[in-house]
Amino acid sequence: MNLRQLEVFQAVMQAGNMSAAARLVSITPSAVSKTIAHAELQLGYPLFSRVRGALVPTPEAQALFAASGQIYRQLDELRRTALNLRQPEGGQVRLGAIPSVTHTFLPTVLELHVRQSPRVKVEVRTLHPDQMAQALTTRTVDFALGFYPHPHPQVRSSMLVSGPLSIAVGRDIWQRAVRLNRNDPISFLANTPMIPLLGDDPMRAPVAALARELGVHTELGIQVQTSQLAVELVRRGLGWTVVDFLTAGNLDPATVVAVPLRDREPIPLYAYHAEHRPPDRHAARMLDLLPGLLHAVLARPHHAEGSPAG
Repeated sequence: MNLRQLEVFQAVMQAGNMSAAARLVSITPSAVSKTIAHAELQLGYPLFSRVRGALVPTPEAQALFAASGQIYRQLDELRRTALNLRQPEGGQVRLGAIPSVTHTFLPTVLELHVRQSPRVKVEVRTLHPDQMAQALTTRTVDFALGFYPHPHPQVRSSMLVSGPLSIAVGRDIWQRAVRLNRNDPISFLANTPMIPLLGDDPMRAPVAALARELGVHTELGIQVQTSQLAVELVRRGLGWTVVDFLTAGNLDPATVVAVPLRDREPIPLYAYHAEHRPPDRHAARMLDLLPGLLHAVLARPHHAEGSPAG
């Protein structure tokens, strides 16, 4: 079975009929039928039978489909990599970032980029940490941003800056905590619901660790996957969470305050790129913008009134 036959076979297995498979691989249904027939002739056994008009894979086809899945995925990655290497006239930067960086910091980066390099197109993707390696190695993105070094051996991590963690809590709740215990208002949060995080959000571990130290008695009966949703619940007075320095700088002080956790290790922000493919000149120029913008964020005063700062 050659690669074209494998591609058509996988399409038929996934689509369930010749017409839908033809649309997947951009050929005619008759070409799909002929390709499958040639593959069956070479293999020496049928791959599909028709039962009351429906196309039914044979046991041999089911086994072949399972065994060839990894090869097909690798071919698909190769195809995407080849397409992603094509640069439009004027250049392009493909940038990825975890949700908290995308929503809080990238608008500032993109605004400055447009002023300095208006002819260079930018494509932004919001990625979770477990999606970073594939996006970088297939050149879906040229570089990416996230907290903590990436563990994948084919991804290089370069630290840009580190900044403090903060508690995000509703202004009304925090003001009440300060009134009741000015010397240690953070301890008041032991009686305030903690908003737990799911999955690989970088704030999941700090939230859980602080909750254990405070001896939090209650958790909100809702678990969320991103810090952005947790902050929205905080804004609505449903509890507290822990946020990074970029998110802390974008909180609405009228409803949510950031209480710096200065006794905690700062959280590092990294730029990632594929080990074998460093960013080109356009991506490198955008990367050069980041340290100055990040230090400007860190220079802003982030504090909660009445807080002993950790």
